[in-house]
Amino acid sequence: MKKSLITLAVLSFAGVASAQSSVTLYGVADLFFGQTEKGAPGKQLKQTVVDSDGLSSSRWGFKGAEDLGGGLKANFVLEGGMKMDTGEQKTAGSVFDRVATVGLSGAFGAVTMGRQATPYDALRSSTNNTYDSKALTATDIVWGKDKNYSEVAAYESRLSNSIAFTSANYSGFSGAVAVNFGENKGLGLNNVSVDAGQTVSLHAKYASGPLLVGVAYQEQKTQTAATTAASTGTTSTKYTLIAGSYDFGLAKLTAGYNTAKADATNAKDKQYQVGVTVPFSKAASVAFGYAKGDGEIAGTDGKNGSGYSLVGVYDLSKRTTLYAGWMDTKAKNAAGAETYKNSAVAVGVRHKF
Repeated sequence: MKKSLITLAVLSFAGVASAQSSVTLYGVADLFFGQTEKGAPGKQLKQTVVDSDGLSSSRWGFKGAEDLGGGLKANFVLEGGMKMDTGEQKTAGSVFDRVATVGLSGAFGAVTMGRQATPYDALRSSTNNTYDSKALTATDIVWGKDKNYSEVAAYESRLSNSIAFTSANYSGFSGAVAVNFGENKGLGLNNVSVDAGQTVSLHAKYASGPLLVGVAYQEQKTQTAATTAASTGTTSTKYTLIAGSYDFGLAKLTAGYNTAKADATNAKDKQYQVGVTVPFSKAASVAFGYAKGDGEIAGTDGKNGSGYSLVGVYDLSKRTTLYAGWMDTKAKNAAGAETYKNSAVAVGVRHKF
């Protein structure tokens, strides 16, 4: 009888403890089989591959929360990318290259510190066409992921050494801001202080029912060598995005318009993307997307690119999805001549755990 009471007391205590603090192991395993082709005209390399990250980035991680009382919680997230085709870390030497944060959350929202996704990327990802796929999206390539297509490099999607604030949801309205501290301030010519590289990222959005619309801005200051006694040693790249989606039930439409400016090269890109997702059942749907980008340098036409993507998904369960897709993009110079091509055809499986 005494042993039974002791066992009951221990189990009761464990239940209280687990309610106050919890840790969850989670992840995504995504692999596809297909064919990729890329390169300049006459120099395109075609390969048959088994590769990672067709529909989503493969990852694993831990996250936890402790109830501090009064509606306040302490939270942490440790998340790392992985290459499912080889078993390697996504980023060599960095176990948790995607997220490594600790913070507090409550009725006000959340404050987090460490390495984390930018608010700009959060809006960009939630409004991208073709399920924000990775290997099968034309938008990422055309919008700067591949420099053959644009004059301005792609934005930084994650920030190290950063502090972020994400607001609570107020009748559909919410916002977020993040600042990273480059921590590389130094001395330039004649011992003049050189500013550290720094990124500021923010977004504001409205999401209610079928409608999501938002605006995001990100400025990346990169440290460069100071060449004069008065030089601050930094140059800026700025990104401004307006994007949204609307779910009509029979189809969901997405669209986005982005401008990117690089002060160092006096370059500018104007980019847009549109897409439509059509469900055929609760388990199956197909998404089509188109992306376009036009670049210029000092007011003169530069590189431009465009591309299409088509992805179909079928949910075998809440955690396992089969998918198939096609992506084709082309880059051209100012004269309109094709200079580069990137395409892929793939079938794959994604499992969430």
